[in-house]
Amino acid sequence: MKRLVTIVVLFVLTVAGGAVAAPGQTTVERFPVDFVISSVSCPNLSEGATIEGSGTMHSVTRTKERAGITTVANSSTATGSATDQDGNRYQFVYKNRFSVSNSEAEPGLFSGVMHDLFLLRGSGPETLKNGFVAVFTTNFADVNLFDPISSFGDPIDFATGEARCDPL
Repeated sequence: MKRLVTIVVLFVLTVAGGAVAAPGQTTVERFPVDFVISSVSCPNLSEGATIEGSGTMHSVTRTKERAGITTVANSSTATGSATDQDGNRYQFVYKNRFSVSNSEAEPGLFSGVMHDLFLLRGSGPETLKNGFVAVFTTNFADVNLFDPISSFGDPIDFATGEARCDPL
C-alpha cells in the first residue's frame, strides 16, 4: 500500500511539477509490481514462512477541480503469482482506491477515504486476507496519514504506514 501511495505521489509531482495535476486530467498506468513478505513482518503467516510475488498493477488517477476544490481519485488493481519457501504456488489480488480533496483553508493538504484489500490463496498452507478502510490525509510529498475506520487481517501499521500483511 505504501508503494501505491509513493507511485501516486510521484505521478502528481511529475505531471504537476510539485502541485496537483491539472483539473480534468486522467492518467492510466500499467507497471510491474513485486513483493516479499515473511512471518517476521506478518504475524498471519506461519513461523518461518516467506512469500515472493510478482504481477502487474493497473492504476487510474483522475484529478478534478470544482469551485476551487481539487479532488484526486485513484483506483489500482494488481494481480499476479507468488511462491513460498517450499515452492508452493499462490495467486494474489490487490485492490486500492481513494479519493482525497483539499480545502480553501488548507489547499496543500488532501483528505478522504481509502479502501485497501490484499488476498493471497493457493496450493500451499498460507492464506492472507487483509484490508482496511481509513481516512487518508496527504500533501503528496511527506505527509501520508491513516486514521482507520475498520480493518481486518493486520494489513499495515496505521501509525507509520508500514506494511505488515499487505505488502503492496
